[in-house]
Amino acid sequence: MFTPVWHSILIAVVSTTIAFLAMLPLSYYFARAKSKFQLPVETLILLPLVLPPTVVGLILLSIFGKNNWFGGFIFNTFHFSFIFSLAGAIIATTIIILPIMYQGLKAAFLSIDHELVWAAETLSATSSQIFRKVILPNCWQPILAGILLSFCRAMGEFGATLMVAGYIEGKTDTIASGIYFMVQQGNMKAAFYLGLFNLLIGVAALFIIHVLTVRQSQLMRGM
Repeated sequence: MFTPVWHSILIAVVSTTIAFLAMLPLSYYFARAKSKFQLPVETLILLPLVLPPTVVGLILLSIFGKNNWFGGFIFNTFHFSFIFSLAGAIIATTIIILPIMYQGLKAAFLSIDHELVWAAETLSATSSQIFRKVILPNCWQPILAGILLSFCRAMGEFGATLMVAGYIEGKTDTIASGIYFMVQQGNMKAAFYLGLFNLLIGVAALFIIHVLTVRQSQLMRGM
């Protein structure tokens, strides 16, 4: 029963990290500047919000399957397939949480008082200095809230992950897929414990997010 928990935590941590690193510069750029590429890029990022996870999984299967050109190239070159592997589950989960991460980071950057940035620019601060000494200190709390929300969504991902990684006990099983198949097998006790573990993580994360939101509101009112 501990293997699905370990797999879920590993997938959630890695996918959240990838999503954060990928969306941080993009959300920062689009929060500060207008671009003709913003609409198509944001549409692509936000698509998983309006698509069923199984459709996302189907798209990934068509890309990474060994019978398709990209998946076949990876398999023939590196003798590795993302299908039925934790790596595939990480990719699927990352795609699913990208919209949450992007929206959270962008909202955090948009909450910054532009006068602070303007004042730093008048003092000849570089873009790097502005980001490190003005932006991050004033919006790290909503950024952390977005990361936690993305992590919780990653912990509960089921549809796309099951489509890409399948359910191989001891290899690709997660909390969500484990609960589903345990119920199918009539093992309600084990399914209940897995669900309770996931519930506790969610409640703890939501509590932290609430505290961060309240503190950010107090900070904004005090400015």
